[in-house]
Amino acid sequence: MRLKIFTADNMKAALAKVREALGDDAIIINNVEEGGKVKITAAIEIPAPSIIPGKAPRPRPKASPVQRSLKELEQEDHSDSINLSYFLAHHGVGKSMMRRLLETAASFDEDSNINALAKALEVMFHFSPISNDYQNRPIMLVGPPGVGKTVTAAKLTSQAVLSGQTVRLINCDTIRTGGTAQLEGYADVLKTTVIEAPEPDLLAAAIDTNKQAHDLVIIDTMGYNPFSCDEMAELHRFIVAYDVEPLLVIAAGSDSLEAQEIAETYMNLGVRRFIATRLDVARRYGSLLATAASMDLALAGVGITPYLAKGIERIDALSLARVLTRIPDRKIFVPPEEKDPKEKTPDEGEIS
Repeated sequence: MRLKIFTADNMKAALAKVREALGDDAIIINNVEEGGKVKITAAIEIPAPSIIPGKAPRPRPKASPVQRSLKELEQEDHSDSINLSYFLAHHGVGKSMMRRLLETAASFDEDSNINALAKALEVMFHFSPISNDYQNRPIMLVGPPGVGKTVTAAKLTSQAVLSGQTVRLINCDTIRTGGTAQLEGYADVLKTTVIEAPEPDLLAAAIDTNKQAHDLVIIDTMGYNPFSCDEMAELHRFIVAYDVEPLLVIAAGSDSLEAQEIAETYMNLGVRRFIATRLDVARRYGSLLATAASMDLALAGVGITPYLAKGIERIDALSLARVLTRIPDRKIFVPPEEKDPKEKTPDEGEIS
């Protein structure tokens, strides 16, 4: 048996080198990741030499107990094997957190690294999905401007209505141009009404007037600058005007440090859970971990698209591990007039 070590930037490239040098009959002895590189130790059986009369043949070395064919290794899901650090680095997970995740994942005896990562996420983070647990306590959506609070309010309302619940949808965002119209448009589709409470003193009346015992109360607020003391003080007045749960809404794909600072600010207002939105327009999700790690906030759900039919989806440790071990395609639109005529295809003008 002849051994040889192959090094490449990733598993696919390393396996290609093995095939080129040793063929399909190569046996994989070991594979490790060092310094961002994948290193494979492979071997191939060498036919035994003919025995010369009068001389004893050399003893054959014992084969390694870890032997998998090249084809078997290629068929494995490599997003689920040795490259966890590669995926976590892509998603912008900080070095310290990445080290903790990898060390914790390595401590579990799992048959796949994606399951080990899920176990690590379950140990290190909290998951508290949105459900009917806000039936007796109003939920107030808070967060910076433009993160999708109004769409999230509409999605939560839609899910409640479809499950047979009655909803009181309250709007505190009467300053933003078109804010009320947007929420009323959603409410009209959902066959419900919007109650306005533009001032903290009006919030209690908006919640309690004609409220039925099992009404779900969802409150949409204006986007406040988390780094403005005056704006956060105004939001605080709304939060303390009634016994509500302030629930942070934050967009995926933002800078991890920025997300952490935003989460810390809202945590001071009583936030203990958050919803991550706009996963469809982001390719890096490290900010979700940064937000969760900041002051130990629980992940309550995710918004994948802006469409009501795709509601706020539940997420747990395993589904988050799957999100973090894939890299969404980067689709770049090229206008037809800018394409090389030699490269035109029947799909010209579409997103590639």
